[in-house]
Order: sequence, then structure tokens, then C-alpha cells
Amino acid sequence: MADEQKPQGMIYGQYAGFVTRLVAFVIDLVIVTVLVIISDAAMGLVATLLKSMHLIRSGALAETVVTVVTAAPGVVLFVAYYIGFWLAAGQTPGKRIMGVRIVRIDGGRVELGNVVRRFVGYWLSCILFLGFLWILVDNQRQAWHDSLSGTIVIYSRPTPPELLIPVPDRSSRLKGGAG
Repeated sequence: MADEQKPQGMIYGQYAGFVTRLVAFVIDLVIVTVLVIISDAAMGLVATLLKSMHLIRSGALAETVVTVVTAAPGVVLFVAYYIGFWLAAGQTPGKRIMGVRIVRIDGGRVELGNVVRRFVGYWLSCILFLGFLWILVDNQRQAWHDSLSGTIVIYSRPTPPELLIPVPDRSSRLKGGAG
């Protein structure tokens, strides 16, 4: 078995680079945008139908409520897309297409706390795109949201043993060791 040959404290893969991650991000952005547009259009159609049946009153407050209720499923879909895929598979469809996945810094599977911090960190990384550009200078190719969430992005394709990434175990990091 390949797992038997894997040295302790090592994970298969190489750190994913900026361009690969950018392409994955754009693919995901296109997918989630299309899903949100479809959701918003469907909710808008329902709202229009309810208005035509006079089940929704006219007026500024009613219009505001309809706008919020119509947009809410799109917002939920946007958040659920990223958090759901990261939690379930460690990768979104864009990351899967590009052959990369998200793992904790110790090589383990991401957990709810990691993905929630990662999602919040995405918004921090968006500040002048600096958090994403940080990938270019970080030795583990971590963006700000990776650092905040304790994750790394690695290629998920099989990697020859000489290209394995050493990952310090949790106890050495907690004692102030490497990491």
C-alpha cells in the first residue's frame, strides 16, 4: 500500500501555487455566481407572481422585505457553497478541477472551525487583493485566510516521495518547534 510507504509526519503533495489557486478561485466564482443568479431569478419570479396575485402589498417597506427575502437564498447559497465543499471534500469544484485540496497545517482533514475562519479570512484577503498575493512570498504558499484558518493548499495528485512536504506534528508546533 502507498500509505505504508509514507513516512511519519509527511503528507503527499506540493504546495499549490498562485496561478493554480487563482484559476480554481475564478472557476468557483463563475459557478457560484451562476447558481446565485439562478436562485435570485427564481425568487424574483416567485415575488412577482405573489405581487400579481396581490398577496404582497405595495409600498416601500414591502418592497424592502421582498428584496431581502429574494436575496437571502443567494447569500446562503454563496456561503454554503464554500463552507460546504471545504468541509465535505476539502475542495470546491474549482479546486478539484485544478487538482488541489485544502488540508490543515498538520496534514489532517479540515474541520468546521477551519472552514469558518477560512471563509471569514477570504474577506480579509480581499483587501487590495493583498491576502491572496501573499501566496507569492510565503514559503508554504499560504494566503492570509490560510494562515488565519491553519490550513494549506496542496496538489492532490500523487507526488513522488522525493517531493513530499514535511509537516511538523502538532506537539512540536505547540512546544515552539518548527512551524
